[in-house]
Amino acid sequence: MVNHHLHAGRRRESGFTLIELIIVMILVGVLAVAAIPRFFDRTFDERGFHDAVKAAVQHARRVAVASRRFVCVTTTAGTGAFAVVSISMDTTLPEGAAGNVSCTTSVPLAAPGRGCAASNEVCAPAGVALGGDSVIFDPLGRSVTATRALAGVLAITVSNSPNITIQPETGWVQ
Repeated sequence: MVNHHLHAGRRRESGFTLIELIIVMILVGVLAVAAIPRFFDRTFDERGFHDAVKAAVQHARRVAVASRRFVCVTTTAGTGAFAVVSISMDTTLPEGAAGNVSCTTSVPLAAPGRGCAASNEVCAPAGVALGGDSVIFDPLGRSVTATRALAGVLAITVSNSPNITIQPETGWVQ
């Protein structure tokens, strides 16, 4: 036989205690301080764009060597959608020709930039700036950019990221 009188005297209250509510509020506050700034931080976008530009320049150098042609990396300085890096090739000049390089044939990228108009472009995300030099690689993978031939190392800049440099003698991209 069950004694109903024992259970009838105690009422079970539902809800949270004050201490539980305070602990939850503290945890939500800590997460808000750690997570919310990440939504407004451009560091991830800047680093991703920097890496995509560097990969595109390295790809251009490899294409120049593999195709035995001149390949151009054109940088359009700006911020956001106006900042673009594009890769193209001069298919008219024979290997080793010295003359005016005219890169008119697009070189598609394995992973073109999101929101770009063409498959040979890497476009900056909103709020990320691009600047620096355009580069021409010869069939041996060396930088032969006419305007900077005597100036030495070429550089492409992405906001808040280290410069992407191209060594003129070797074409090494770092």
